[in-house]
Amino acid sequence: MNVMDTRATSAMLYLDGVHVSFDGFHAINNLSIALEPGEMRAIIGPNGAGKTTMMDIITGKTKPDEGTVLFDGVTDLTRLDETRIAELGIGRKFQKPTVFESQTVQDNLLLALNVDHSVRGTLFWRESRAETERIQKVLETIRLTDARNRL
Repeated sequence: MNVMDTRATSAMLYLDGVHVSFDGFHAINNLSIALEPGEMRAIIGPNGAGKTTMMDIITGKTKPDEGTVLFDGVTDLTRLDETRIAELGIGRKFQKPTVFESQTVQDNLLLALNVDHSVRGTLFWRESRAETERIQKVLETIRLTDARNRL
């Protein structure tokens, strides 16, 4: 893992001086933002403001030309590929809702669990009590407990 020697920040996600250009177009110029543990932010702006490019940088799809991008104060996301970043639990959900329509509500939630998705992990996976309780809590939160078995 690519980590720094000491925590550079207490922020869970830290971007500082991030710059990205595409063929001379400055998509992001000197972006800085810090999210502390437990904090939630909404990123809004007009088309072309750099929202998607920022998410692409955080998830590893795009590498910045310059700047710092840290996760949990120590992990330099600019040095990791998309797969390794996803393994850290960093991902994105696109605006278009997508589910597996031939699966139940509960099965869709099970597929979204943060578990070992390797071939071996998938073949030998068994739902734990903690995972069952987590699914139940999510169903309650999104008010779909009664629809858990609905496709």
